[in-house]
Amino acid sequence: MRGVAVAVERTGEWDEIVDVVVVGSGGGALTAALLAAHNGASVVVVEKDEYIGGTTAVSGGDMWIPNNHHIADQDSRQDAIDYVTRLSDGRASDPSLIEVYVDTAPEALLYLEEHTGYRSEPHLRLDDYYSVIGDRIPGVRPFPRSVSVMPYPAKAELGELADRINRGPWIPPREISFPEARRGDVGPEELERRRREGWLAKGGGLIAPLLKALVDEGVEVRTSTPAVGLVTDGGTSVVGAVVESGGVRRRIGARKGVVLACGGFEWNAEMVKTYIGYEVKPISPWSNTGDGHLMAMEVGAKMGSMTTFFSYGAIHDPWEKGRDGNPLPQMLMGLGPGSIIVNGHGERFMHGGYTYNDFSHPFGFYDQRLPGFPNKPPAWVIFGSEHLEQGVLGAKPGIAMSFTGPDGQEPPEWVATADSIRELAEKIGIDDDALQATVDRYNTYAEKGEDPDWGDPLQTHVLTGPSTVEHRPVVGPRYGAIQQWPGTIGTNGGCRIDADARVLGNRSPVVDGLYAAGNVSASVLGATYPGGGGCVGPSVTMGYRAGRHVGARAARDIG
Repeated sequence: MRGVAVAVERTGEWDEIVDVVVVGSGGGALTAALLAAHNGASVVVVEKDEYIGGTTAVSGGDMWIPNNHHIADQDSRQDAIDYVTRLSDGRASDPSLIEVYVDTAPEALLYLEEHTGYRSEPHLRLDDYYSVIGDRIPGVRPFPRSVSVMPYPAKAELGELADRINRGPWIPPREISFPEARRGDVGPEELERRRREGWLAKGGGLIAPLLKALVDEGVEVRTSTPAVGLVTDGGTSVVGAVVESGGVRRRIGARKGVVLACGGFEWNAEMVKTYIGYEVKPISPWSNTGDGHLMAMEVGAKMGSMTTFFSYGAIHDPWEKGRDGNPLPQMLMGLGPGSIIVNGHGERFMHGGYTYNDFSHPFGFYDQRLPGFPNKPPAWVIFGSEHLEQGVLGAKPGIAMSFTGPDGQEPPEWVATADSIRELAEKIGIDDDALQATVDRYNTYAEKGEDPDWGDPLQTHVLTGPSTVEHRPVVGPRYGAIQQWPGTIGTNGGCRIDADARVLGNRSPVVDGLYAAGNVSASVLGATYPGGGGCVGPSVTMGYRAGRHVGARAARDIG
């Protein structure tokens, strides 16, 4: 793991002193830096990756913000609180932070719109995720509480710096907003113009105006500069950070505080094994290796919700490679109608989820009757000739995946094809009687449009991912199977924080001088995902509160 975290007592001289050090450059980090700067603090931002923007930049950039100014006349504070409280189901690290979020998020949104070039609009046809089951969940709204990023002229405003904003392969095209795509506003010529001129929407369209505002404030964002340790005063106060650049370590003093906003730990296999317990495939920047968590724990931070993560399904693309040279995990949760997902015993084991955040959790189910974990990954998606002929089209906007290579080559070992279900079972190591029985039972009901085993008759429609409402039989020959993995767009356990994002301590009420936001902190929404932007919204909101508090506090004498 790059950037091993160590706590360092305050000894020796500082290489540099500022008021605030912000670790990370995602939405929460840049918002914290901006608020601190606007409160008169001198700020430096350090980022481990060579690119700026963290997980936010490769995301859709949406923010779930109840009572935002676009919908305030339709929404209710109490309904929003009731909704998240029910979804968290008693597992929130600090239930009071749900209210803090609901009350602060609209304020933070307006602040960004008034003080940066960021602009939002209501999302289109992306209602609260659990609205697909009517009013079963109290406080749910059948309209979007999520706001979407409007396109931003990043190249014109930032010049070459715009090229350093992180980009991901998962939500193309990055130049068109979600509402524009759904309205069909942008044709090929306009898309080409935006690409030529360097416009950004989605996550990049949120990061770019925040970065421009920091540039205007004179705040430096240093890339390829991981924080590798926190400096304490020998007691319970954090007074600086140790960073590394070009193989050289530097000690930066922080008169007011250090803000950790450097992502989750999903790329740290040891931490995933320790806290989550089974392998999940990260669909996020490689730099999310838990550095902030480790540094915080070294100085006595209290941790919470460490077993939770923001979920998605992951199916590796047979042909496309990621930045690390390995097969690219695509954001896919099964292949929709005409397919089923089975575990290693050949049994179906999930509905599929009303939202992608629900998808991966059945993989960790413990069955007392085995005893053991029957759903341990990988699972298999079983499908018929339709998918083999057409590939995966429209499973997620912008993603198309073929089972035949660009030069006609056969797919890799995690894809299998056969003339019968029994032959397919043998190829993927599943009992052939079990898989045949599972497919036969599913097909018997699917031909009637029913699914008594895993369907939900009260679910009216689907908002994210392949349809879990429409049921069609698995028809061949031929038949196919592809590995299905639990995926994550970020872990969401971490430092326990208070209403101002100050990190709570094990041996002191707070770790003085230490703040956390985003996936370094325990989710303020109780590890739930109520609607689109259920990750970015809390990150930006608590970054807003962290930056406001640390920027306004009195500077300490740190030598």
